[in-house]
Amino acid sequence: MISLAIDGALFNYRVAGVALLDEKVLLHKTPSDKFWSLPGGRASLFEFSKDTLVREMQEETGMNVEVGEMLWVSENFFVYNGIKHHELGFYYKMEIPSLADQNDFIGVEGDGELLFKWHPVAELSTIKIYPEFLTTELAQNPLRVKQFASGFIDLDKA
Repeated sequence: MISLAIDGALFNYRVAGVALLDEKVLLHKTPSDKFWSLPGGRASLFEFSKDTLVREMQEETGMNVEVGEMLWVSENFFVYNGIKHHELGFYYKMEIPSLADQNDFIGVEGDGELLFKWHPVAELSTIKIYPEFLTTELAQNPLRVKQFASGFIDLDKA
């Protein structure tokens, strides 16, 4: 996975999917996190970003997804678990053709769990989502293609 430790900090190359259905968006978090994010994960070396999203969703949820157009590119700087992160994120439209329902479910992240939940887009301002631009951008209809950059935020204190 493309995650490089450099001088006590971490560089991540992350790919995430935007699954919208019935005015809800699929988000996930670890049980200990205080914020939600879009599902996805770190790219592997020499892996196309769309393939990363397909692989990560299969690994974490067992679901096959169809990856659509790229929506956003984001450069984020944050502290998470006491470590400074520099993250480059690619965000794609994503469909889950075999989705049976929009019930909450548990996924797998290595040896841990991920909580998956369909959140009403109209209520996103009532929860913590990271990166922060997602709260505003997910409410746009239609979604707009943009590039974002954020300064340091401490997710341990969010």
